[in-house]
Amino acid sequence: MLQRTSRLIDQPTTRKPERILVALGCLLVIVVGAYLRLAGTNWDEGANLHPDERHMMFVVSDTQRGLDALKPGELSAGQLWFSAVLSPLDPRRKGQLYVYGELPHLAVVIAAQLSGTAGWPQVLLLARSMGAILDSYTILAVFLLASAVSRNGVASIVAAALYAFSPMAIQQSNFFMVDAWLTSAGAWCLVASTMLLRADSKRQAAIWALLSGASAGLALACKIPGLAFTGVFVVSAVAGALLSRGKIGKGGLLLVLVVGLLADFATLRLASPFTFQGPGVFGLAPTQAYIDGFVTMSGLVLDIGFPPAWQWIAGYSVLHALVDVAIWGLGPPASLALVTGTALLLLKRPAYWPSFIPAAVSVVAFFTYYLVGPVSALRYVLPAFPGLCVIAAAPFALAARSRRTVVASLVLVVAAGIWGHGMFTLHTSTNSRVAASRWLWATTAKGTAVANESRWDDGLPVPVILPGQQEHTGSGHDGHFTFLSLDMEYPDTPAKAHHLAATLDQADLVVMSSERMRRPILNLADRFPLSAAYYRLLSSGALCFERAYRDQRGYPVLGRKVNDQSAQETWSVYDHPTVEIYRKIACFDAKRVEAQLMESVPRTDQKKDSNGG
Repeated sequence: MLQRTSRLIDQPTTRKPERILVALGCLLVIVVGAYLRLAGTNWDEGANLHPDERHMMFVVSDTQRGLDALKPGELSAGQLWFSAVLSPLDPRRKGQLYVYGELPHLAVVIAAQLSGTAGWPQVLLLARSMGAILDSYTILAVFLLASAVSRNGVASIVAAALYAFSPMAIQQSNFFMVDAWLTSAGAWCLVASTMLLRADSKRQAAIWALLSGASAGLALACKIPGLAFTGVFVVSAVAGALLSRGKIGKGGLLLVLVVGLLADFATLRLASPFTFQGPGVFGLAPTQAYIDGFVTMSGLVLDIGFPPAWQWIAGYSVLHALVDVAIWGLGPPASLALVTGTALLLLKRPAYWPSFIPAAVSVVAFFTYYLVGPVSALRYVLPAFPGLCVIAAAPFALAARSRRTVVASLVLVVAAGIWGHGMFTLHTSTNSRVAASRWLWATTAKGTAVANESRWDDGLPVPVILPGQQEHTGSGHDGHFTFLSLDMEYPDTPAKAHHLAATLDQADLVVMSSERMRRPILNLADRFPLSAAYYRLLSSGALCFERAYRDQRGYPVLGRKVNDQSAQETWSVYDHPTVEIYRKIACFDAKRVEAQLMESVPRTDQKKDSNGG
């Protein structure tokens, strides 16, 4: 088996003319992938619709203000970079909750300072553009990873294309979040780890261990789950020593592990400096703010009083999670190829397994994180995608070179491109919340009372640029709208029934800017009987509010809308939520509505409320 694996690893690459074609194919994939990402960075037209981005931007803005207020010579370079709390670069210095790694935060702040970029919209657009560019380099990393694994040009281009056209990779590259950064660092770690696996001398192994460890440190500096790539390095180092047939040896393995782990930790210390107390480089104890942040978030994850947790409390099966990855994460063409590649490797080509060890370890690690944890946000599995795409391209590495193989690869790439283009379409067309906001301005009179669902979701209208204007018009402009809140996140009590009826009595329009409230409440009807009854009455028309506007984007493929309402909330709620607006009609009666809602409140709760309990 080891000899057959060695022949796989050492098999010659294509001839020079073919290498040129492969290089051009790779370049074409990267250019197209970069365009798909960079074109959609302004997907919300400055409306700032992603709540996690708002959190990141609050921290960046606070850091910029701190840097602007810093007097010359007030802090040394060492204090500025390594002194937690004291340095304005520390994202937690004012007690802010910040549970991400610091590398993306610091990179954006430094880029903004060096380029002179100031102002929330401008810095946010810069941050998104940096993510898009970084993810374009991830495409190159996937190509190199596939080349290191298979030494096959067609398979390498296919793997790169599958990642380039992944809907979720395109989506996440347009968000100022840390997941695209983690995925990029992880992909480069996989490249170095695969080369480490192939090393046939201690010197080669030490060099690749240094690069693999440093990349793993960058991954951990983006997000705690990046620790999985340290595991990838360690497994690759051990496997490489075993496969080297004595060339590495126990002493060489020890050297490789020491070099890699030191590079890992040193990179983490430099790239995420305020994870540690400081004040100098050797102040290595973790900061209390860092620990407290994770304790706080752990308490919120399954708190029934925390609305973002409702979608997970309502239940999200493993099958549902896998289907979401297959359809909306990778896309059906890539997923079909992945099933084929996995089956072929497992059943027909066991001799090829060792070369896939780093990719396989990353896939197992991040699918475990995605499927086992209490929160299964789709973006959590993104770092597994480079490995998945290499496995999906495996059939083209194992098949005989022929025109049929090339044609099959082209069909797969085109199909993946058509599916992935749907995310490009979503991010380059008018966002559904933005479109609904313009509709509100165009169709309502001054003084219109708008009832939004909750302070936990973006209400309408959002800031938009109206026809004939150059600047954004805020929701409070000229007193055009009066705003009310239904407070759907409040507990279901008789007091809530009264509040809903009274608020609806004052409202002219009821706005649902996404399914963030309705969908989990209906799935948790036993916990929220009154709120579920409200939504049923609203949709049936029994509240005497008629639907005046609806925008359900779905996922666009070849001019058709693919219904993605069954996908988890995080897939659509930010960049293409379903928006509905209801208008009050003459038959509305507040007392009747309150009575209807009270019928859904358990009698024990009614008694408690009447007794002041």
